[in-house]
Amino acid sequence: MAPIYQVRKYRDDLCHARQVELPVRVVGSGVHEPSREVTSAQLDLLYGRPPGTTEGRSGVVTRRWATETETSSMMAAQAVSRALDAAGMGVDDLDALIVATVVPEQPMPTTAVLTLRELGARGGRTEAFDVNSSCLGFLTGVEIAASALAVGRWETVAVVATEVASKGLDHTDVEASALFGDGAAAAVLVRDPASAVLGLRFGHWPEAAESSTIAAGGTRWNVRTPPPDERAYLFAMDGPALLRATMRHLPRFLAGLAEQTGFGLDEADLVVPHQASAAGLRLLGRLGVPEERVMDILADHGNQVAASVPTALHHAVTTGRLTRGDRVVLLGSGAGLGLGAVVLRY
Repeated sequence: MAPIYQVRKYRDDLCHARQVELPVRVVGSGVHEPSREVTSAQLDLLYGRPPGTTEGRSGVVTRRWATETETSSMMAAQAVSRALDAAGMGVDDLDALIVATVVPEQPMPTTAVLTLRELGARGGRTEAFDVNSSCLGFLTGVEIAASALAVGRWETVAVVATEVASKGLDHTDVEASALFGDGAAAAVLVRDPASAVLGLRFGHWPEAAESSTIAAGGTRWNVRTPPPDERAYLFAMDGPALLRATMRHLPRFLAGLAEQTGFGLDEADLVVPHQASAAGLRLLGRLGVPEERVMDILADHGNQVAASVPTALHHAVTTGRLTRGDRVVLLGSGAGLGLGAVVLRY
C-alpha cells in the first residue's frame, strides 16, 4: 500500500514546491546537554503522580534540565564551539550566527549577541540574530543560512537552537510538564557543491494557534498588564488537538515535498524528526517510513523544542546512522500549527 502522502497530488497545496538544489554542506555539529538529569520516576515522586504516569504519558524515561548557571547563551556557545571544533574552525571563521529559541534569555540584546560574547568573538566580524518559529526554529535558521550561502552572501554560518523549556512548565498539568527537556545543538554550514540542500518547504495553519501557547510575557500580558491567571506565563498545550491538526495537514505537506524533491519520505536514507511526542513519532510509521530509518531520541532527551532536530541530527552523525552521500529529511512541527522540512544530500 502506498504511503498516505503518495496516494494523490494535492495541487492546491503545492505553492512552495519549487525545485531547489543549493550548494550547502553541513561540516560540523555539536551539542550541549545540561548537567542535571531528571527521570520520569523522579517527577512522579516530586509531583505526587502514580508511579509510571510521567513516562507512560510522554514516552520519556529521562531528560536534562538546565541548572541556574546554564543560561541559553552559555549552552548555545558550548554547542557552537563543539560544532566548530568538529569542522576544524574557530569562531572568527563565522560570517553569521543564527540562534533559534522560543523564549530568549532576555528581551534585549538578542541571545545571538550574548552567545557571541560567550564565544569570545571578535567585534564586527560576525553578523548575529535570533529567529523564533517555535519548534521549527532550527529549520528556519537553516533555510535562511542555506539561501544566503547559495547566493554568496556568506561563506560559513553556524545555526544553533538553545532551549530552557523547564523554567516554563506547569507541573499541575501532566501533559504539559512530562514531555520536555532542555539543551542546545548547533550545525556549521558552508557553501560547497559537494553536498546540497535538495528541498525546503514550510507552511503554517493558524487555526491551531491556541493548541500550544505561552500567553503571557510579551506585550499583551506582562508586569504592567498582568494576566487574569499567573499560569498564563507557563506553557500550555492541547496535545490531542495539535496531533489532529498535524494528521490533517501533514499528508498534503509531504505530497508537496515529494513533488519538489522527486522522492518520498519513505525513500530517504534517514528521517530526523522533531521529537514532538511518542504519538507524533508513531505517525511517521503510518506514513510509510520504516522504523529503522527514523532517528528517535525521545526516550532519553524528551522534547527539546527547537533544539530537538539538531540534537537528533548530531546523534545521527556521531553514531554513524548518517553518512556522507545519504539523503536525509529534517522534519519539524511547531505551534501554530507549523510544518517544515529541509532535505539534504549529506
